[in-house]
Amino acid sequence: MKKTILIACLGLVSLGLQAQSISLAGEWNVELGKSGSAFAKSKRVSQGEVNRAILPGTIDTNHLGFAPKDTMETTHLTRLYAYKEAARYSRTINIPKDWKKKPVELFLERTRPTWVYVDGELVDSCNFISTPQRYLLPKKVKPGKHLLEIVVDNGRGVPEQVYGSSHAYTEETQTNWNGIIGRIELLLVGSADSKSAEVLAEAIPCRSVASPSALQMPDFAKDFHIEGAHFYANGHRIFLRGKHDAAVWPLTGHVEMSVEGWMKYLGTCKEYGINHVRFHSWCPPEAAFVAADSLGIYLQPELPFWGSFDKKDERLMAFLHQEGVNILREYGHHPSFRMMALGNELWGDIDKMKEFVDDFRKIAPDKYYTFGSNYYLGYQGIKEGMDYFTTCRIGGEGWGKYNTHTRGSFSFADAYDGGMINHFHPNSTMNFDEACDKAGIPIISHETGQFQTYPDYREIKKYTGVLHPYNFEVFRRRLAAAGMLSQADDFHKASGLWSVKLYKADIEMDLRTRNMAGFQLLDIQDYPGQGSAFVGILDAFMESKGITTPEEWRQWCSPVVPLLEMKKFCFEDGENIQAKVKVANYGGSSLKGKKLKWHLAAENGLFCMDDGTFSTKDGEVRKNVGDLMAEDEGVLNIFSYDEGLVDVGELNGVFHVQKPTKLLLTLNIEGTEARNSYELWVYPKKALEKKGVIIAKDLNEKVVKVLEKGGKVLWMPTASSHFVAADDTLSQADNATPYTVGGLFQTDYWNYRMFKTICENNKKKVSPGTLGILTNPEHPIFKGFPTEMHTNWQWFPVIKESHPLVLDNFAKDYRPIVQVIDNIERNHKLGLVMEWKVGAGKLLVCMSDLEKAAKYPEGRAFYESVLGYMQSDEFNPAAEITMDELKKKLAEKPRQVSLKELNNISQY
Repeated sequence: MKKTILIACLGLVSLGLQAQSISLAGEWNVELGKSGSAFAKSKRVSQGEVNRAILPGTIDTNHLGFAPKDTMETTHLTRLYAYKEAARYSRTINIPKDWKKKPVELFLERTRPTWVYVDGELVDSCNFISTPQRYLLPKKVKPGKHLLEIVVDNGRGVPEQVYGSSHAYTEETQTNWNGIIGRIELLLVGSADSKSAEVLAEAIPCRSVASPSALQMPDFAKDFHIEGAHFYANGHRIFLRGKHDAAVWPLTGHVEMSVEGWMKYLGTCKEYGINHVRFHSWCPPEAAFVAADSLGIYLQPELPFWGSFDKKDERLMAFLHQEGVNILREYGHHPSFRMMALGNELWGDIDKMKEFVDDFRKIAPDKYYTFGSNYYLGYQGIKEGMDYFTTCRIGGEGWGKYNTHTRGSFSFADAYDGGMINHFHPNSTMNFDEACDKAGIPIISHETGQFQTYPDYREIKKYTGVLHPYNFEVFRRRLAAAGMLSQADDFHKASGLWSVKLYKADIEMDLRTRNMAGFQLLDIQDYPGQGSAFVGILDAFMESKGITTPEEWRQWCSPVVPLLEMKKFCFEDGENIQAKVKVANYGGSSLKGKKLKWHLAAENGLFCMDDGTFSTKDGEVRKNVGDLMAEDEGVLNIFSYDEGLVDVGELNGVFHVQKPTKLLLTLNIEGTEARNSYELWVYPKKALEKKGVIIAKDLNEKVVKVLEKGGKVLWMPTASSHFVAADDTLSQADNATPYTVGGLFQTDYWNYRMFKTICENNKKKVSPGTLGILTNPEHPIFKGFPTEMHTNWQWFPVIKESHPLVLDNFAKDYRPIVQVIDNIERNHKLGLVMEWKVGAGKLLVCMSDLEKAAKYPEGRAFYESVLGYMQSDEFNPAAEITMDELKKKLAEKPRQVSLKELNNISQY
């Protein structure tokens, strides 16, 4: 690049130079050509038809690209006007007379690699993608009219790895667009009259970034610093409640460039309690920093890379280093810009990573730096040069161990049984103290959550821009072919409501960890790429999916969050309930003297506390006299001045109920918006009554005769001669037992197809891939087992001991009593509990070993409820099947699903 001509991303604002400008927004001519051709090198060679285009904009937004050949793409949204070559944009510019002999700069706020020509002569080229490109026009460009031509090439000019491994380029989200977006201007550099271009180009790079600490800092960023394991600002400890951002802009296919657009986006984040955004392998534009400064949101931009940080790749290293310098000098003055990472899930040369961080720290010493977010997937641990660590684990752990983990859910390829939330009996005591206490620097939980929901096909109509949701349409057709399209809305709702509870659990694990500094969710927003990962509580447009509200979400995602620590949520009548009450206090002030109110309400009955005592550690507050009631309440006093995780007191009591009862325990701090709630279940203790029901492990001749004589049979086929239970299936495609899937408690992680590929390549057990249950809570089978339409914590033992049956061969209109929602790739109809009339008899099939599940109160309660239903007159199945037909269906192979490989960039 010629220093004498090109000034790009060099922080002219920090020099205090005043400029006048001429906007070049509007109509341009555009010609499409080939990357690296004569077209891209000289204006004298014309290769195509001249079209009109509106800039700022792209080939896509101007509808000048090519229609898709593949309308069956399911791994991401599809560009309707895709283009990956060179494009030459041209127009006439008019230099004012009063700009004579003054330096004129061409300012391109965001684009791809460019080559700029004035009157047919090359000015220079630039490949900066994270920051504006600035060209100083030659001195011989006099006042008057000139032909300006800009060749933009989205097929060359950056290292090859960047095209598929950065959210600045990837087709998974923002797309590899060709165009110029944001401000396009001619600037008069008024205060540089006496300076030559050589002086400017040489002077600016050696300057460090203007530190925002020298400016009037807003409170949220004032004195932002690290002490030990925590971040502090404005004299108080803070907790980063972050989200991952992958440049998802479904209407334009390119990043938003306006302050108004970013105010809306970040305003939605703030509405859901988010105070931090991590930009996965890309850097947002100026408008994002301006909006974040205004809203008080901390930003972490990253270098545009995800992959091998190979010091031998000199071109890649030079490109990334320059991008980092540019980012710091262009945006470093913003108060919201406090942190920076080298990219996403990097591996490679650690010494080179440290070298980059050391260089960047010299340029912007007020920032805090880490190596790539979750570099080496956390296995390399903390290294010298890292100010903080964004990770899912701190160092390696033995398979089946969780002692290094910093989040609650994983793929089955990355942690045994998919992590702690899916593996352990539900509780609200788990945390990451074991890993974080040893760290010594702030730990941020990396890409927390990733709980799938079934897509909402009503979203299709929102895609009115340059990207089309063929993936949605393919998934919908698959569901229709499987005979379940009428259930799509219920699948979305049930899986979504359950995913919200899972996110709450994962977030609260972070809040209960004394030396955790924050989390970065993946995500509150759907990710439409990488196989289509519908993991958000909001859709790709950052709009509600109808599964939670900002008010509900902020119960556990706020500066101050009341927490209840319990070893379990389900109890038997007469069992002692012990709970600790804590507050995650990052609100910037002490809670000393505040009162924390607790309120306990039965949703479906009455309860009493048999002379139970609810007390704090500082002394008894009240006693209950044991009367039956529908609700109760009391107060705990907060005595601590501390910030961070604060111990408040204990709640202890012995509950009694007359019938299975669901309770809601709510905590709120008087005089504040801080509140949170927890669901509890209490079941009467009684012996299992099996009278009148034959319980069978197999459909042998004896069982068949019972049915023929009009008997009632509960079949729990944990070891059947008709098919073998598949609780160790490596993959559905190669399954020796294609008739069942495993029991997955949480919703499947990220995307089934991607992590099925990764598991198989690493010879790890594949996730069952399901998305929770769907049922009718009013069905009489649940009289003794209160439930919603979706999975909740009381279902754990039943689901973990299950192997849902594939019902593809059964009648298309048949619906199980308890259905398991399958993922978008397989679309199996899966049954957990089913019933049929078989001849004169009645058969109920439960694909869970309830004898094993019954070791827990909730599992026993479900077993009792099933038996009670079968013993009642309400057990009257509507569907009929003969024994021969049933055996035939069970012997037939269900519909086989063959999935193509879908790999990830990260090395597992």
